Amino acid sequence: MNEQKLIRKVAEGDQEAFRELVQTHRNMVINVCYSLLNNREQAEEAAQDVFLQIFKKSGEFKERSKLSTWIYRIAVNQAINTRRRNQRFKKKEFIRLESSDGLMSLKAPCADCPDSQLEAGKIKEAVQNALDSLPEKQRTVIILHKMEGLTSKEIAQILNISLSSAEARIYRAKINLKKKLSRLLSGL
Repeated sequence: MNEQKLIRKVAEGDQEAFRELVQTHRNMVINVCYSLLNNREQAEEAAQDVFLQIFKKSGEFKERSKLSTWIYRIAVNQAINTRRRNQRFKKKEFIRLESSDGLMSLKAPCADCPDSQLEAGKIKEAVQNALDSLPEKQRTVIILHKMEGLTSKEIAQILNISLSSAEARIYRAKINLKKKLSRLLSGL
């Protein structure tokens, strides 16, 4: 079933269409939420909220963009709102090592060497700390660009900003991340 027909059926209350929509976009939504929240439980809760919003607002989808772009926008906004709400209760978790989901992958050179495992853990922690220390707008675009593999144009649509703004945010995020990582990794 094509995207437009699927979302129209969801808007009409078709539960089977909604199940199909959830099944199709579940991993993407959880990955985006996880990338922005760094907490699996919060990401799963945010993903449930995303799909609840999609169900409630399915009649508001305007076919000017792809359905996946609209869903990304809802997921990013939900994750940002969840992050803001939970800011003071933030628990640190680090990026999962799942290349099949398109998440950043940092591997130890020698899995059996405790020193290499410790060093890889420190690098993951340094990357996560650097990501967390970026301003929210930069963190969002760098995660969407580098971890989710989205283009500048797709990011602009998702965040409802101009293409040049998206490109500028990505550029600034890369520069800031590089500075932060060079400082953090030099201390390892």
